[in-house]
Amino acid sequence: MSDPLQKRSWLIQGYDGLTPIFRRKLSAALGEKEVTALLQRLAARDLSISEVIDASLRRQMKAYSPALQVSREPRARTILSCGENPHYIASLHTEHEFRDPQMEDIV
Repeated sequence: MSDPLQKRSWLIQGYDGLTPIFRRKLSAALGEKEVTALLQRLAARDLSISEVIDASLRRQMKAYSPALQVSREPRARTILSCGENPHYIASLHTEHEFRDPQMEDIV
């Protein structure tokens, strides 16, 4: 496990199936709730108006859809995901991990 005092950043990625469609590094000053809202906004871009409304209803309501529900993976690293296809993933990484050329932004 990495040093908890080491500087971290969010890696936000979008995929269409297995194909990366974008990648962007953001400050870890954004909290998990803010990143969750960001993922929901990205996923909402790919939904119809009706799908966004249904995904905004309470879970117990008849027309509710989980299309904008954000999942948190049960791992040591924080990993959040939202959407079906395309789908969006946010994960926390150390600055050392961002030195990998595969971590460069795709916009």
